[in-house]
Amino acid sequence: MTFTYTLRYMLDPRTNTSEKKQKLLNFVKNAKIDDVAFFINGEELNHSHLTKKETQIWLNAIKPVQKELAKLGITTSLNPWTTIMHSDRGYQINPTIGFKTFVDLNGNKAKDMACPADPHWRKYICEIYAQYASIHPRRLWLEDDFRHYNHSPLGLMCFCPYHMKLYQQRLGFAESRTDFVNKLLQTGKVSQERQVYLDQARQEMIENEHLIEQAVHRVSPETDLAQMTSYPDWHALEGRDWQKLIITQAGSGHTPIARPHLPAYNEVAPLKYGRDFEAYTRITAAFLGEETDLYPELENYMYSPLVKSLSFTKFQIITAVLVGSKGILLNLFDMMGNGINDSWHYAEMLSEIKPFLTELSNNRLLINHLRGIKVLVNQDSSYSLQTPTGKDITELLPHEKNWASLLGSFGFAITITAVNSEGQLNNETIAISGQLLRNFSNEKITDLLSNNFVLLDGESVQVLLDRGLNSLLHIKKAKWHKCRTAYQTYEQADGYRINNIANPRITMLQHTGNYLKLDYEKNSPVEIYSNAYNSVGEKLGNFMAIVNKRTIILPMDQDPKYGWESQYTSYKQGLLQQMINQIHSVDYLVDMPNVKLNIQNDGKIAWLTNFTLDSYKEIRWHLSQPLSKDNVTAIKQKGKSFIREILSIKVKNNIATISTKLNPLETIQLLF
Repeated sequence: MTFTYTLRYMLDPRTNTSEKKQKLLNFVKNAKIDDVAFFINGEELNHSHLTKKETQIWLNAIKPVQKELAKLGITTSLNPWTTIMHSDRGYQINPTIGFKTFVDLNGNKAKDMACPADPHWRKYICEIYAQYASIHPRRLWLEDDFRHYNHSPLGLMCFCPYHMKLYQQRLGFAESRTDFVNKLLQTGKVSQERQVYLDQARQEMIENEHLIEQAVHRVSPETDLAQMTSYPDWHALEGRDWQKLIITQAGSGHTPIARPHLPAYNEVAPLKYGRDFEAYTRITAAFLGEETDLYPELENYMYSPLVKSLSFTKFQIITAVLVGSKGILLNLFDMMGNGINDSWHYAEMLSEIKPFLTELSNNRLLINHLRGIKVLVNQDSSYSLQTPTGKDITELLPHEKNWASLLGSFGFAITITAVNSEGQLNNETIAISGQLLRNFSNEKITDLLSNNFVLLDGESVQVLLDRGLNSLLHIKKAKWHKCRTAYQTYEQADGYRINNIANPRITMLQHTGNYLKLDYEKNSPVEIYSNAYNSVGEKLGNFMAIVNKRTIILPMDQDPKYGWESQYTSYKQGLLQQMINQIHSVDYLVDMPNVKLNIQNDGKIAWLTNFTLDSYKEIRWHLSQPLSKDNVTAIKQKGKSFIREILSIKVKNNIATISTKLNPLETIQLLF
């Protein structure tokens, strides 16, 4: 299977020249591009929603280039930059188009951003997408402005008069926008208003996908419709049903196609990128499932090697294979019509790594068939979670990504698992954070904790307390202590030695959540691994613990800004490795921080990626089960191709040592 390169490209109909066209044709040949997705009306060239006449200007400019690309065996796709519109930028809807704009939760009315339930907008978007389909593109993308949030400078939508009528019909009574929003956010028991809002948002976007799909396939049955996505926790806040949405969009006879967000538009530290990759890209991929063809987005905004090096760009492209991608969307050049810049040397880089990417794709990572700790996520969590103050819309965001980022950085083999109330898990090691357990009945929660090896955070424990399930964890008393209140300042792993440090300490003061102090019933099966202390060394109570020899407790919530940053220390890595080993044997890397390990269920394929700027002279892998062979074939990039090395494996004390160097930002595949 060839790893597909799709170049996103802005052809400005007003300023395109034969020189720019030739540069494009040369670039796609030299860079081994398979598909060119032409922007329409994008970013700096965007001037509101286009009329049919204005749209045809773009299509007429693209069609001649489409023919020349076809001669080279390169397909053409279209990437219209607007559905609803990303943001207000001073324009207003053309009166001849005439659809209504949305109103946000605070009553602010958009100038240029559509109401997604407005019948006139629905008619417009279907007609305009049918017009795009008239040139029979390979793929026709819906931009990630197809959402209810992140439409600057406004907040969550839509609360226009039309939507308020829809909500009132579902409620069965009249209610003002202000009262509806207040009840949407209210603390305590989840309101009917929240259920109504999420149901309406979920339904209307699926309906829109169906209408667009029908319009496109009437004109061009062979065109694939494809969806760009954004942050999965924010999509939960709009009630997104990932599977229904993507299947509806694809239409009969078409494979679902999506673009997960790659969270580094400018260059960041690779270890930070590794955390975000788990939290956003891998969680999105889990919701979409391996039956969806994934083409993540490589974005180098605001463009040029001054914002992202060639090495980091190459690293992002290669690591796209870690979600089982079929290819990648390449937004390498600006969206103002400058065209190809050869001095940035992207063609050489893309050509160099493509044979390696294609070889990796021959043994594609299947995201639903990985072994390791299962980090649970649920698309319906915004329906059930409880808000702490009822004052901010961000209180409706699930906090389910923390274990994924932490355990992945610690070298544990993990897999993101999208769950619902019907799913069954038995004898698995699972990690749960936030309020995910509110999606389940008490019987289901009891089953999860009784039949699996479980990692819980403080928010998860609070759900048990609220449900009266204290006895499952033998909790006698619980009290929250806010951080930076002169109470707790550090955690100490009393009686343990990690990195040759006795009784190591971890901050509970900075970049951390609040502390849930738990007192357990006397003589209960609870093993304490660390304790909380104040600044003068007084022990305040226990911190990390194993309950019933199968449940690990990390009794804290997340900081609103910093999440779990306090936990990213090798002391916590070593402590968790010891604790998890006590309850169930799992795969993890030894002394290789920020190297990610992915393993196929049957153990025949593994992927390792170094998300640091450090080299490791060998691979040390703690095994959850014996290896089937005493040697392994390693596939590595080398120059403009790849090499296969047969390496011996030495196993001692359940740790496999493979004598091969792992370079900074390197990905290798192991075949057993």
